[in-house]
Amino acid sequence: VTLLFQCSPALAKFSEAQRLRIERKGQVVRPGLVYLKQYIGNACGTIACIHSLANNAKALGLPEQSPLGRYLAGILGKSPEVAGEMLADAADLHEASQASAAGGQTAAPEATASVDHHFVAFVEHGGDVYELDGCKAFPINHGPSGGRLLDAVAKIVKASFMEQDADNIHFNMMALVRAT
Repeated sequence: VTLLFQCSPALAKFSEAQRLRIERKGQVVRPGLVYLKQYIGNACGTIACIHSLANNAKALGLPEQSPLGRYLAGILGKSPEVAGEMLADAADLHEASQASAAGGQTAAPEATASVDHHFVAFVEHGGDVYELDGCKAFPINHGPSGGRLLDAVAKIVKASFMEQDADNIHFNMMALVRAT
């Protein structure tokens, strides 16, 4: 599940309090979760897509010889920081991304442009829901999904985003789901 939201001081304050709470109390991050840091400006949508695809690669049947498959094989066992640095250097992924963007309807902002919206991904891993935001210090474990990822994420988005900035109406979710 991908969330697009408008950044605000209220959400930044909540995020900082969340980081401090987790640093103080700790959290469980199950082995095998793919998380990478974002080092490329205005690439949060790409990072969210990579987080979603990487953590569902087996279920999606992602080809190992695809640009993304090769990148994922290369970051196996690497830290989120190294994985993020490797993304910045992944020429074949950049080429695929640029080719895809060229066919789109909306021009992407320059890497240095000031934007006030941000993408994050939510994935289920080991039965828990993780918020994956390459701009945060670490992934956020929001607890059990109960086998209903979309329902769990909707509750998280309501509590951790919408209720933190009640005047903000700029929240959009998109889910990667199986075809029926």
